Amino acid sequence: MIRKKSNKISKLGTILWELLKESKISQAVASKNMGQYENYLTNYIYKYKLDIFPRSFCYNFLSSIYHSIKRDKENKNRVFSEILDRVKEKKLDLLKILILPALDHHIAALTKLKDNDLLETSNLLENYISEVAPKEKYYEYLSFLSEMDCENEGFDNLNNIRLRGDPILDKVRFNRNLEFENLVKSIKDFFYLCEKLRLKAVPNFYSPTDYQKIKINNIEEGTFLVKKNYVKQLKQSDKIGGEFSWNSGKFSFSENSGNDYEIPEFLLKNDSKKIKNKENLSGLPFVDIPITKEQKKEIDDIMAKEDKIRLIEIDTLVNKYRGSYYLELAFKNSSYMNELGLGDFSGTFEEARLVALNKRINYFIGSNKQEEKISKEETFTSLFDDIIIPNIKERKKIA
Repeated sequence: MIRKKSNKISKLGTILWELLKESKISQAVASKNMGQYENYLTNYIYKYKLDIFPRSFCYNFLSSIYHSIKRDKENKNRVFSEILDRVKEKKLDLLKILILPALDHHIAALTKLKDNDLLETSNLLENYISEVAPKEKYYEYLSFLSEMDCENEGFDNLNNIRLRGDPILDKVRFNRNLEFENLVKSIKDFFYLCEKLRLKAVPNFYSPTDYQKIKINNIEEGTFLVKKNYVKQLKQSDKIGGEFSWNSGKFSFSENSGNDYEIPEFLLKNDSKKIKNKENLSGLPFVDIPITKEQKKEIDDIMAKEDKIRLIEIDTLVNKYRGSYYLELAFKNSSYMNELGLGDFSGTFEEARLVALNKRINYFIGSNKQEEKISKEETFTSLFDDIIIPNIKERKKIA
């Protein structure tokens, strides 16, 4: 039953009254949805003398109104928005008095979530509820479940017991904790709406529900934020990694292509099943020089020629992709390259990777030091002068 408006309503109580009236729910129902006793809202409507409501009260009151709307999700948002609009038309500052404080409470809870980068949505929501719900009621609920030896899966445990008709020893305490489950349902409903409102009202807040911290290898305190849905897409795709680069004040991500072509024989021959994470000679972290699918195909096509490979082709590969672990494996597992004594480029390629890594780190941290000019490494052709040509001459003498 909805009471008639009284002239004794407090200044802030008016906005609560109008919201209840427009949503067509009673004080008792709203109070119950807030996890409180039946006459809980009476003090706030008739006797409240302060200039602002507590943030937690604003959040719980609006969530109880939202929870009471019996519609599917899309229509529920529309109906709730219409209720708010009708109240605002009565010259009541709904945004300042209720909505922004409620969003403050919502955001404060988000900032307290732990290990949110690793949490799935369901687990994240449970952690969020533990922050938003009244602490004493939350811990009482967990304690009650433990004493009943009841499984703690979500927040429908007691409701499931009631529906099954299981015997209940302490009915007073059971009903009290059942009301807490009703409060949780209200919070769950309201969470997603708050997220939508947050994006509009507080667009500069980077929510842990949206973003994930990505650590930067080799930089002790380096992290940046990436959209969680983008990370999820990468995990579910056939991409085999990629590289972040910093340019003109922005990070860009270049994906390595998936293996949607036949795996070359030299990779199938690779004996090492472990992921390479450390350089062999220096012991420093391994950071590959990524290449694209087209570049890999170029390497594959040349290496497939075996003893028909021209020296200029090998020289071109080394100059273009020096440091690439893909090319290093191609040389290492080529019988022709090993026959020529050129299968092991690990030292030269490791040096190239470390030089590239050093440049990236210096660029990222904004070092103003003038980088020492590293002389251009000897080309593959010059190596041929020292290794191949003497061998060829020696063979001619033998012939």
